[in-house]
Amino acid sequence: MPAGCLSAAEWKLHYYQWAMQIFEQYSLSEGACQFALAALEQVDEALGPIDVNSRRVTPNESATTVKGRLWANVFKFTLDLNNFYDAYCAIVSNPDEESKYICMRRFIIVLYERGSFKVLCDGQIPFIGLAEKVERELAWKGRHSDSSAKPNPFKLLYAFEMHQHNWRRAATYIYLYSAQLRTEAASKDHWHRSLLLQERLNGLSAAINALHLVHPAYAWIDPLLEDSSVMKEHYPTAGIDVHAQRSQSYVDVEKLDNEFVLTSAEYFLSLANINWTFTGNEKPTPDAVDVLVQAGLYDMAFTVILKFWKGSELKRELERVFMAMSFKCCANRVGPPLVGNDLKPHVLLLTPSKDAVGIYGSLDMGPPTQQSRGNTNWETLELYLEKYNRFHPSLPVVVAETLLSADPQIELPLWLVQMFKGVQKGSVWGMTSNEVNPASLFRLYVDYGRYTEAVNLLLEYIESFASMGPADIVRRKRPSAIWFPYTTIERLWCQLDERIGRGHMVHQCQNLKKLLQGALLSHLNLLRVDSDDVQSSATC
Repeated sequence: MPAGCLSAAEWKLHYYQWAMQIFEQYSLSEGACQFALAALEQVDEALGPIDVNSRRVTPNESATTVKGRLWANVFKFTLDLNNFYDAYCAIVSNPDEESKYICMRRFIIVLYERGSFKVLCDGQIPFIGLAEKVERELAWKGRHSDSSAKPNPFKLLYAFEMHQHNWRRAATYIYLYSAQLRTEAASKDHWHRSLLLQERLNGLSAAINALHLVHPAYAWIDPLLEDSSVMKEHYPTAGIDVHAQRSQSYVDVEKLDNEFVLTSAEYFLSLANINWTFTGNEKPTPDAVDVLVQAGLYDMAFTVILKFWKGSELKRELERVFMAMSFKCCANRVGPPLVGNDLKPHVLLLTPSKDAVGIYGSLDMGPPTQQSRGNTNWETLELYLEKYNRFHPSLPVVVAETLLSADPQIELPLWLVQMFKGVQKGSVWGMTSNEVNPASLFRLYVDYGRYTEAVNLLLEYIESFASMGPADIVRRKRPSAIWFPYTTIERLWCQLDERIGRGHMVHQCQNLKKLLQGALLSHLNLLRVDSDDVQSSATC
């Protein structure tokens, strides 16, 4: 070849690039791609070592720069043809790091805008060495988009990380999505707010499920940290205190559970057109429980109580709720005013509605619905008292006392009276048993002037004691086998005397006093006989 002339490889490189540009001008991407690939085959030879008399088409460009430009063109043409895998191969083949990064950003944006979510999330493209760049771009887009973006970048990141078994990262991104929903819900009307809160419940549930896949010692996230390196899935190295790695902003499964419960309460209140926002995920104020009770959201109120209160505080909150429910049963109550309607059965979780799915999508986590069987205030009170009595055995006493204080003339329902009388047969005799016993009901009757019911209740148990069968009589004669509220009986006797002395309901009080006197004489005679029998058996 004559001196000063271009080599054959350089001529080919020049020609292929020129042809590529011609095809590109006419939007013939497939032909342009072929010429770009052909040009790449000539780069090493055309830009390799040459003698001093040769000239180059691109004397100021290195082989890496030329290859980077040509691979970027190959990427562009394959992307125009929707050949995503070939476009990805062009990215990873690009030796120019700056060009590679620009192409990667463009690749993610195009996939996102064209709705090619499976390409991003289902492993069709491995993104070897580029996963963090994918995360960084989608996270940036997520922070600069609202929750109604279709698709939401944070939800894409959740799917992307779940497919790669990066559970903590997945939990972090879906939690960021739920936090975004929380911020936007505050400024919406009731209907849109309900949809946003429902979607937020989906996000929190997904975050909880993802963290349950992580070892319990490392099942926490720190959503405030931007550096993705803090969410590495490998466990901390030996010798490093796990707890020392957690900053004050960390969120673990327990905090997520708390936030889920509070968001559920906020969601159901929004369905009732009540605007109430829970701040943080710590213990709510008692006022929050009051609002739930007033709205008739009893299931949710009890869920909040059992989640955030323990011990004596739990009992106190249960008492407050059952007092409010009891007041609702009294037509002529004198207790504190309450708002809201009768019980409207609600569930703790709802499956996403069609409208919500259409706007925000779904994580498909809705459980089957459940309903309460109570449809009146009395039935509701009975239902929940039976259900939560095990957490506070004295609740029947609280309910009965509340009803009598609100309306002293009210007739206690039979099911409530039976809770006081439900002594296990054959175990004890008299009017005592556990925390809720006939003696408690007897005391309430005396305290609130229900003397007829008090006398009838006492006579019922005295007669039951006297009419025991032969087998029970033997055990009845044991020391301390029986107990009656004698102090309360004495107080009843004195109150009857006082009424007679004041001339109030004299005839009725005299009859009650006569019944009481006769029953007590018979009972004391029976006790004297039992005592004599015990002494006789002891001397034998």
